[in-house]
Amino acid sequence: MLRGSENFQNGAFHFNSKGIRTKLDSEKGLPNTLAVDPFELPPPDLSKHLLDLYFTHFYPLLPLLHKKSFLQKLDSDHPPPPLLLNAIYAVASRISPDIRVRTDPTQRDTAGDIFLERARILLDFEWDDFQVSTVQSLLLLSSHQNGALKNIRGWLYSGLAFRMCQNLGLNRNCDSWNLSDAEKEERKRVFYCSFVLDRLTCAMHGRSPMIDDRDLDAPYPSEVDEDDRHNKPTIMEDFHQLIKLCEIIGDILCQVYMVKGRRKLSVMASPDNVIAKLDKALNQWMTKLPPSVQYRPPNTRMGKKAPAPKLELCQIHMLFYTSLILLHRPFIPGYNQTTTPSVFPSASICTFAANKILDIVECLMAEGKLKNVNNYALYFMFTAGIIFINDALSTDSMFAFEAKISINKIIRAMDEIETTWLTSARHCNILAELAGLRELNLKNIDESHSRKAKPEQSKYAPPMAITVPNSPIISNDHTLSPPEYRNPIDTERGVEHRLPDYLTQYGGYKPIERTRSPNQFNTSSSNSVDYSTHSSPSSHKTEAMDIGQDRPFDSIGTAFWGIPTSFDIDEWNNYFSHQQGQANERMAYPIINTSQHMNTNTTNNTHNNNNNNYSSSSNNNYHNLNNGNNHRNNNRSNNNNHSYTFMPTRPPTAGRNPHW
Repeated sequence: MLRGSENFQNGAFHFNSKGIRTKLDSEKGLPNTLAVDPFELPPPDLSKHLLDLYFTHFYPLLPLLHKKSFLQKLDSDHPPPPLLLNAIYAVASRISPDIRVRTDPTQRDTAGDIFLERARILLDFEWDDFQVSTVQSLLLLSSHQNGALKNIRGWLYSGLAFRMCQNLGLNRNCDSWNLSDAEKEERKRVFYCSFVLDRLTCAMHGRSPMIDDRDLDAPYPSEVDEDDRHNKPTIMEDFHQLIKLCEIIGDILCQVYMVKGRRKLSVMASPDNVIAKLDKALNQWMTKLPPSVQYRPPNTRMGKKAPAPKLELCQIHMLFYTSLILLHRPFIPGYNQTTTPSVFPSASICTFAANKILDIVECLMAEGKLKNVNNYALYFMFTAGIIFINDALSTDSMFAFEAKISINKIIRAMDEIETTWLTSARHCNILAELAGLRELNLKNIDESHSRKAKPEQSKYAPPMAITVPNSPIISNDHTLSPPEYRNPIDTERGVEHRLPDYLTQYGGYKPIERTRSPNQFNTSSSNSVDYSTHSSPSSHKTEAMDIGQDRPFDSIGTAFWGIPTSFDIDEWNNYFSHQQGQANERMAYPIINTSQHMNTNTTNNTHNNNNNNYSSSSNNNYHNLNNGNNHRNNNRSNNNNHSYTFMPTRPPTAGRNPHW
C-alpha cells in the first residue's frame, strides 16, 4: 500500500508544503493583478450574506471587531477599509454556498480567491501607514491561508500582525488615553485575539510564542455586543475563558517544548513538579468555569448523546483537551520502556482527552455544525488522531480495537471539514499514512460497537495510593476509576493512581487511588501526599523523591520520541523519509536479533537521526512533489497490503508492537 500511495515518491513520503495547485492555478492562474480592481466590492446582497456568515460562525470565537462601530460604518459615508472587508469576505466565503464567491463556479476550492487577491494587493498600500484595521485584516488572512494549504503564508501573515500590535502599542493599557470608548474596546479585542492566535498558531506550527506576556498590561475587553446581552454565555464571557486558557498554553509551550524548557527538564531530578504545576493550572481553569461556560460532552463510546452547545464553546473545550495532550504527550512511556518518565498517568490522560475531543466532534457532526468550525479546530482533531494511532498499538485487543474505531471516526470528521478548509485533506493524509506505517488494519472495523457500562467492582480498589506533589484537587474516595479512562500503558507499568478531577467529573465517576507494588518503588503510606493541599513545591520534595526516586527525564524511548508534534509539513516529510530509510535498511541488511546489537546500534542511530531530522524544519532537503490533498479512501482502506516490514525506531521488547 505504501509504495502505491500518491505521496510515496522516490523512495520516501512527501507532502506539499507550498499548498495545492488547482486547475485554475495551473491552467488560468489567478486573475492578473492589473485586471483586478482591489477597491471593487461584491453586490450588496452578497456582501450582507458574507458578513452574516462571518458574524454567525467565526466572530463568536474570536471577536476581532468592535461590532457596533463596524456596522455603523457600513451604513455611513466612511465605510470600513476595503482591505478589512475583503479579508472578512475571503474567510466567510469558505462556508458560503453562493457560487458568486468562486473564481471558477465549478470548483468549490476557489471560494474566496478573488477577495484574497484583492486583499493581497491592498496590503501593499498599508506597510508604511498601517492601522488597527491592518492587524485585523492580517489575522483574518492568516486564518484563511492556514486553512487553504498555504500554511507558510499564514504563519507570516500572523507574524506581521503581532509585530504591528507592538508598534501600535496594543499590548498597553489605553484606558487613560485620549481615545473614544469604542476605540479603546477595539484595541483590546484586537490585541487579545492576536494573543490567542499567537498561542494557537505556535502550537500548531511547533514554534515558540512571539507575544511575551511579561510585556503587556492591556485589560481584557469587556463590552458586550447589544445583540448578545441576553445570551448565556455571552461572546465576551467565552472569550475571557479562551484568553485564560491560552495563557496556560503559552506556559506549556515554554516549559515543555521550547529549547531551554526541554533542557531544564533533562537536568531536573524529576519532571513531576513542572507537570504538576501546569496540570493544576488546567484543572483549576476547568473547575472555575462559570456554569454557563461549562460543558460535559456525552460519552459517545457508550452510545450516549446530547445536544451540542454553541459552536464557539465546543471549540474552546476542544482546545482544553488539546492542551492536556500537549502537556502529557511527551511523558507517555514507550512500549519498550519498563519505567515511566513521570508518576502522572500521562497515557490515560491523553487517551481521555482525545476521546473527549472526538465526543465533541461527533456531537457537532450529528447536528451538521462541524463544517463551520474555525480552521484551528483541525489541529485539535489531528492531535487526538495521533493519540488514537498510538493507542491502536496496545497489546490490549479491545482497547486497540476501540482506538481503531476512533481513528476512522476522526478521519471521517476531517473529511467533512475538507469542504471548508482544504488543509484538512493534508492532515487526513498524514494520519492515514501514519496508520499505514504502523501497519494498522483499519478495514472492516465495526463502528457500531459501543462500550457497555459495567458496575463498579470494589475488589479492585487497592490499599494505598501514590500521590503527586502539587497536583490537582482529588477526592480521597477509593472507588474504581472508569475503564474507558484507563490506558493499558499506565496499568501495565503500575502508574495509574488517583486520577485528576477532569478525568472523572464528567462521567459521574469518583477517582481511584492506585498503588504500585512494593518491589517497584520504595514507598509507604506515610509518604502519601494529600492532593487537596496547596503546598509549595519544596514542601513535597522528599515525598516526590520517595515516590519516583531520582527520575531524570530522557525523551528518547518515550512513545512520541521523534514524531512531529505539530502541523509542520517539513517535519512530517523528514519523519516519513527517515522511517522509509530505516525500512530500506532493514530490507537491505539482515537484522541480528540480539539485545546487545539492538541496544548499541539501533537506539544510538535513532537518537542521532532523530536529532538531525527533527530538530529544525529549516534543515529539510526534501522537495515536495505531491499536491497534498489526495488522501482518498483507497489509500486508507488498503493500508495493509504491503509485504515488507518497517525497521523499528526503537528496539522491540516482549509485548511491544515492533513496528512503532
